[in-house]
Parts: sequence; structure tokens; C-alpha cells
Amino acid sequence: MKKLILLLTFLLTSVVFADTHEESDIQKYNFYWNQVPVVCAAPKEIDRWANDKGFMPLSISYGRANGQPDGEIVYIVTYYIQQETAETFATVSTPTDPDVCIVFRTYNLLLNPNIVKEKGLTL
Repeated sequence: MKKLILLLTFLLTSVVFADTHEESDIQKYNFYWNQVPVVCAAPKEIDRWANDKGFMPLSISYGRANGQPDGEIVYIVTYYIQQETAETFATVSTPTDPDVCIVFRTYNLLLNPNIVKEKGLTL
């Protein structure tokens, strides 16, 4: 849990403080720090659970150092979908931590109709 809190702190600060000449987003938007409940396990256990529940990975993306597109990869987000039930969940991991954490699970996914029309996505 401490690792995830540090990761989220790094994530927000890397985005927030990427340009030190501008007002901090934390100040500008009245953001505040909070603790996020997560469930963590070895990657094979997350994969086993996802397969048992009919989830499949939909996307993977990388958080990079200092919020810069060419920065070193500091965390990885994988987004999963269960097409029949319109459920989703997302995991976050770091290149140096052997575990993966589920940061949320949602139900009743609705896709943006503009993206669906443009890209041909369906559930």
C-alpha cells in the first residue's frame, strides 16, 4: 500500500509540476492528497482472476517520469473489460515491484458514442 501511495504521489507530482513556471494544479484546482484502497497480488494471480471472470486486456499505457512523453517508464496501467457484463477494472504496476494492484472495478460501462462511431468500438 505504501508503494502505491508513493506511486500515486509521484504520478500526480510529475504531472502537476512538469512546468514549474505555471501555477501548481494542486493550488489552481484545489486538489488534495488522499489514500486509495487497492488490492494487490502477483501478476499471475491477477491474470488468473481476470481469466476466471472473463476479463481481457483492452489497453496498456505508460506513466513516464516528470509527466514527459519521452521520460523513463515509472508505472504501467492496464485496463480490462468483460464484454458480456460491461464490467471493467484497471491495474497499476511499476517496473521494480513484483506485484500488480487493482485500483478500481466498475460496472455498466458506457462508451463515448463519438468514439464508438469514429473507431467502430462495440461491447
